[in-house]
Amino acid sequence: MPETLAQEQRRTKPKLENVIASRECMGDKSKQVAYAFLDYCNARNITYKWSSTNRWNLNIKGKSIGYIGIGARKRDDNSWNILMNEKELVQYQDFIEREGLLETIHNNIGYCIKCHGNCTPKSATILGKTFNNVCSGLCFKNPDADTLESIQKILDFRLQLTHGTASRPILDPATDGLTRINNKLRVSGVSDLHGNANDNISNLFNGKCGDYFYAGPYDYQSNSGSHDILFEMDKPVELKMYGLFTGLRLDVPNGWALYGAESKGGEWILLDAQNEFPKPVTLYTEKAFSIDKPKIYQYYKITLDGSYFVLSQVHLYTK
Repeated sequence: MPETLAQEQRRTKPKLENVIASRECMGDKSKQVAYAFLDYCNARNITYKWSSTNRWNLNIKGKSIGYIGIGARKRDDNSWNILMNEKELVQYQDFIEREGLLETIHNNIGYCIKCHGNCTPKSATILGKTFNNVCSGLCFKNPDADTLESIQKILDFRLQLTHGTASRPILDPATDGLTRINNKLRVSGVSDLHGNANDNISNLFNGKCGDYFYAGPYDYQSNSGSHDILFEMDKPVELKMYGLFTGLRLDVPNGWALYGAESKGGEWILLDAQNEFPKPVTLYTEKAFSIDKPKIYQYYKITLDGSYFVLSQVHLYTK
C-alpha cells in the first residue's frame, strides 16, 4: 500500500525549497514570490522547519510566529500561503495603522474551510474589526509581490522588538532606584480570597520566571473571568510600585486592580487599576506601575481580569 503524503513527509521532513520546486501546478509567478519570501527569511535568520503535512513553522529566535503552507495538505493543490498568529499582530496595531497596512490585514483573514475535518471556527476581533468563522487568524493565500512587501514590513517591525527569556528576563527600567522585595522571603502566604492555596498562584511569587500563573481551560476559576490573589507580607510594608511579568505566551490579563488592607479582614483600599497591558507585549518582560498614594499595609490583593492568560511573576517594590 503506497504511503500517504502525511506518512511520506513525516518520514522525510522535506525542505520547503524542494517542495516548491517539485510542484509544477504552482506556476512560475507563485514560485517566484515564494522563493523571494524564503530569501527574505534567510537574510533575517527567520527559520522555517517542517512541522506537519505541507506546513513549515516560521520561527524567530526560538518563538513561532506562524507557518508557511503549501497546497493545503494535498499533492495537487497549486496554492501556498503564509499564516500568522493574530495575537502577534495585535501588538503591532499602531505600526500597522501608521503604515497603512490595516486593509491588507483585514482582507486576509483565515476563514475556516474545514481543512482538518475537525476545525473549531471562532469569532475573533482582529485590529478593531470582528470576524466570524475564523480558523487560523491570518492567512495570506497566494500573496502577490505587494502583499509580500506588507508582510515583510510587519516582520521587520517584529524583529526590532526585544523579548526576554526565562533565564534572562527584561526588567522595567522605571523601577531603577527602588528595592524589590524578595518575594520568596517576604511574601509569607499566597491564596485566593477563600484561603485556597496552590502551586499555580504561588508561582507568581517564587522568583522564577520560568514558572507561571495560568488562567484558562482546565484550571481552577477558569470560567470566572476574574482571579483574586491575596498575598500576605511577613510584616507591613509600603509599596511604591509593582510589576507584572509576562511569560511564555503573549496572552495577558484584560485588566487588573491592586488593593491593600491593614488586616486580613480589613477594608480593601484600591491602590491602582489598569484596563490594558501596555503594548507591544513581549515575552518574559516586566511592566511596572506606580502607586500614587502608597500606604503601609501587610495584606495586598490583586484582581486579574480575563479567562485566558499567563503571567510569570508579580514584583513588589519599596524604597
